[in-house]
Amino acid sequence: MSTAIVEYSPTEAALAVLADKFKDVIYPVGEKAGMVAARQARAEIKKWRVDLEAERVSIKAPALQRCKDIDAEAKRITAELLKLEEPIDQQIKAEEQRLEEIRTRAEREEKARQEAIAAAMAKLEADRIAAANAEIARRQAELDAAEKAARLKLEAEATAARRRIEEEERAARMQREEADRVARQAREAAEAVERKRREAEEAKLKAERDRLDAERRAVEAAQRKEREAEEEKERAAKRKAAERLDAWEMLKTFRQRFGGLAEFADLVEAIDRAIEAAETRPEAEAANG
Repeated sequence: MSTAIVEYSPTEAALAVLADKFKDVIYPVGEKAGMVAARQARAEIKKWRVDLEAERVSIKAPALQRCKDIDAEAKRITAELLKLEEPIDQQIKAEEQRLEEIRTRAEREEKARQEAIAAAMAKLEADRIAAANAEIARRQAELDAAEKAARLKLEAEATAARRRIEEEERAARMQREEADRVARQAREAAEAVERKRREAEEAKLKAERDRLDAERRAVEAAQRKEREAEEEKERAAKRKAAERLDAWEMLKTFRQRFGGLAEFADLVEAIDRAIEAAETRPEAEAANG
């Protein structure tokens, strides 16, 4: 790709002539005429260098202003986009906070429920032990009283009494075992119900999260598509403006370089009319407006 600068073409063309004229020339600066010739040569070369620097500054000024305009417009558009984006972002964050509060509340409720179950089971066990101990104490008291009253009774009656006590203890043990089994089944049933409830709640939360994710992705896709369309529209407008500016600059350069040549007189005249019409058009439009 060529990097030649059109505006520098006159200086580039003069450079070869200057090189042929002045390269490796030794001036007798010790003589007055030699010093005058050396100074004239330096002044001629310096004029081209000064003109080149002035042309460089002139060419670069619009580009620098263009960069400033690009940055300022991008900053403005970004601020407008944030005005649209931030309210949506706040809605999403508020809903995420609400879901988090639901989740933590469910965990607290589950913990409290488990603690209540544990307390109930502990109380049931304590009551069972206390009842058993009370029953044993009562029976033991009855036995002590019976033994004291019937110490002289026959051994057979004592044996029968012991057997009766053993049967009663066995029945009491079986009753305790049955109570334990019923309590265990009740606990397992309660745990199964709670497990199903927790699974249903988790499924509901997951469905809600999936819905929010889908909505967020849809919004982001729409925003991205709209942003890309606006950027393409802006690029097209910038290209058109740059092409128009380049065309006018080329016409002005042609007029400046070749306006004195007779064979281009008609073309230069047409260029002058076009430039004059372009420069007066905004004034005419303002008057009509």
